[in-house]
Amino acid sequence: MNTQENVKRFEELLNQVEREGLAQLLEYIREKSDFYTAPASTRFHLSTEGGLLQHSLNVYDCLQAKKENSTWACILEDAGKDALILCPLLHDLCKTHFYKIDFKNQKTYDPEKVKAAERWQVKKDNAGAFIWESVPCYTVDDRVPYGHGEKSVMMIEQFMRLTGPERFAIRWHMGFSEPKELHLQLTQAMSKYPLILALHEADQEASTLLEGEKGNKVLTKAQADAGEKPWGGDGGSGCDFQEAEPLGGAED
Repeated sequence: MNTQENVKRFEELLNQVEREGLAQLLEYIREKSDFYTAPASTRFHLSTEGGLLQHSLNVYDCLQAKKENSTWACILEDAGKDALILCPLLHDLCKTHFYKIDFKNQKTYDPEKVKAAERWQVKKDNAGAFIWESVPCYTVDDRVPYGHGEKSVMMIEQFMRLTGPERFAIRWHMGFSEPKELHLQLTQAMSKYPLILALHEADQEASTLLEGEKGNKVLTKAQADAGEKPWGGDGGSGCDFQEAEPLGGAED
C-alpha cells in the first residue's frame, strides 16, 4: 500500500469534478482530518494506517468496473461521471475522527521472544509455548456521533452540495446491514435510486473480496496458476461439508 500514490490518485479523481465547495472539502480532508491516515476498520478489513483511503479507492474501482455489466451500464451512465467519483471516494468520510490507537494483550509464539522472557511469563497451549505481549490496535472513538452514511452526507454538505441520487447513495450505502426496522425504507430508496445498490455492492466487493486485514489481497503468479482466489478461498473445493450418501446406501 503506497499512501503517497493513493493520495495523489484520490485528489486527481476528485479534481475531475467541477462543483462549488469541492476545493474547501479537499482542504478539510487534507489539512484538518485524518482521512489519509485512518484505518478502514478496527480489525475486519484494512485495519492499518492509510486503510480508509485505500478502501475508498477500491470501492471506486469496483463501482467503475460495473459499467462493463449490461445490467448496470445504463443505470451508471444515467448516474453521471460526478456521482461515480464522489459516492465511492467519500462514502466513508464519516470514519474520519472515528478511530484511535489503543493496546491489547496478544499471544506471541516467537521463539526468540519466548526464550528471552522470564520463566513465569511463558505459557503453553496446543500451538506451543507463548508469552503475552501488549500490541497496538485500533478502537472506535466516535468524536462526532451522528450515524454512518447520514454522517458522511452531513460532513460533505458542510462544504459542497450533493445531488439527490448522490445523497441517497451515500446515506444508504450500508445496505441491509442497516437495522431491520429501516429495511422497508431502504428497499423503497433503492427502487427510486438504484445507485444505492451499486455503491453498496461495490463497497462489499472491496471489503470482502479485495481487502485483507493489513492490505489488499494480491495473488502472486504462482498462486493464480494454482487456482487460488484473491479472497483466499478455493471455490468451495476445500469445504468441510460432506455430501450425504444416496438413499439406499453407497454404491458398490
